[in-house]
Amino acid sequence: MTATDQPEASLGELFGELGADLSQLLRKEVELAKVEAREEAHRLTRAATFGTLAGVAALLALILLSMALAWWIDQALNTAVAFALVGAIWIVIAAIAAAITRSAARQIRPLPETTEAIKAAVTGERDPEDHHIAATDGTSHQTDGRRTTTTTHTSPIRTSSTAPSRETAS
Repeated sequence: MTATDQPEASLGELFGELGADLSQLLRKEVELAKVEAREEAHRLTRAATFGTLAGVAALLALILLSMALAWWIDQALNTAVAFALVGAIWIVIAAIAAAITRSAARQIRPLPETTEAIKAAVTGERDPEDHHIAATDGTSHQTDGRRTTTTTHTSPIRTSSTAPSRETAS
């Protein structure tokens, strides 16, 4: 039997197949996202663990070096003055770090495009000429009626139908 001998599928059957295929694709994408999320969580946990260990070691070293500096200054000055001087140095360093942190924190805008899109959708202020189309190749196209801007995005989610290989963590 050739392809021309087979009866043509009805529109309902075609939509049924399309729905089944789409459902299967979505299930596989969700499964892939779960696997990738677990892998990323494992990597993040490992990095956080070693980062914390490094931070504790650095803090202990900082305390010991501060005490050594205070005792070294104590050779020329009073012990209390030497420790107060080292403490004052650390207060200045902490104030500078706090100012830098505050400045950096003020510049953080979590998901600015998504936040603006949600606000516009809720208030109905979306420009009818403004269309944002997400493509499957990792780019998005922003059209304002006159020109199209293409932006490339990096995403941990792949669109392949096969699950990624698990890497052994050492």
